[in-house]
Amino acid sequence: MNEYKISDYGIFNDAISTTSKVNESLTNNQTTINDCSTNLNNESVFMGPICDEAVNAFSEVSVKFSTISTFINETAESYKDGDVAATKEVTGDKEKLNTSLSNESTANKSINLNNIDKNSKVGKAVSKYSDELKNADYATVNDSIYTTTTTTTINGKEVEVTHVVINNGSQINGAPANGSYGNGLENAKSASKRLNSKILINGSHFDYGTGKEDLKGANNIVIVNGEVKQNGTSGGNELLLNKDGRIYNAYGKTADQLVKEGVKYSFSCHSTQVIENGDTSPSYRETRAYKRNVIGMTQPGEYYIVTDKTENNNLSDTAEYLKSKGCTNAYSMDQGGSVSLVRNNDVINNPTGNGEDGLRSVGDFLYFT
Repeated sequence: MNEYKISDYGIFNDAISTTSKVNESLTNNQTTINDCSTNLNNESVFMGPICDEAVNAFSEVSVKFSTISTFINETAESYKDGDVAATKEVTGDKEKLNTSLSNESTANKSINLNNIDKNSKVGKAVSKYSDELKNADYATVNDSIYTTTTTTTINGKEVEVTHVVINNGSQINGAPANGSYGNGLENAKSASKRLNSKILINGSHFDYGTGKEDLKGANNIVIVNGEVKQNGTSGGNELLLNKDGRIYNAYGKTADQLVKEGVKYSFSCHSTQVIENGDTSPSYRETRAYKRNVIGMTQPGEYYIVTDKTENNNLSDTAEYLKSKGCTNAYSMDQGGSVSLVRNNDVINNPTGNGEDGLRSVGDFLYFT
């Protein structure tokens, strides 16, 4: 679609106004010429043919200009009204939210409903989850992201549930520690500041010595920012992040193939499968009760993250909870002391690592902007 400026509409308005005035003048002049022709015909037989030629010539001019005028008017109407979507994009017109909610700015909530298009994913989330938004412990909402975090229980175990809705798949990403693969370890708070994230969690199981992914759960596949770092063959236990925001796993595909299909990041975790295409049975293979971060997707653009607050949560309980929220795919990130949840650069879970704010430095992260 062409990129038009709002000011371009003025060009058409001016053209329409000018052609209207010219048409009016031509009509008046046509009447005058017709009157003169009649008078001259009455006065002189010699002037008749000359007057007829003048009338005919002027009529041709009027017809041609009328055609031009019609074209200008039709073009203007097509330009402004022919494509509703284009017009809205040009003018910045958005259908405003119709909600009883209001803007809010507190220590734990930043809600700015201005400029949210009600037909966007975020706009629909605000309308659909208004009660959730009111009752959340934490919330960040603007025209590009909706996210809440609420403390609840799953089968009697306390967890934090973070709900994220984004308008664009580019807003969910993976990132290696310190900005490049194999470049040591970094804690989640530092990474959040560096990446300017709204929500950030720890990522892959990793090697303490190198900071690189422990590839037991990823069949030696490593994809970072759409680049193949290690080209294994997928075995179904990876968390793959596609450009459209989809999280999924695959079987029997090389990293090169996955990149061609749009994968921009891969995560390696033990017991990574929780829900696969709506099936929770993979989660029952893991019988150990543990502390985890689990991310589930209902559809590209909408996600739930369950962050355990205790060490004795069953993965299958989390899987069934996420399925009840509509998640079709879900995956477990690195566990135990690595579990981190950061909102707007603030650590809000109770990490049990041995670093700053109880954080363990880890190899990579999954985050939203």
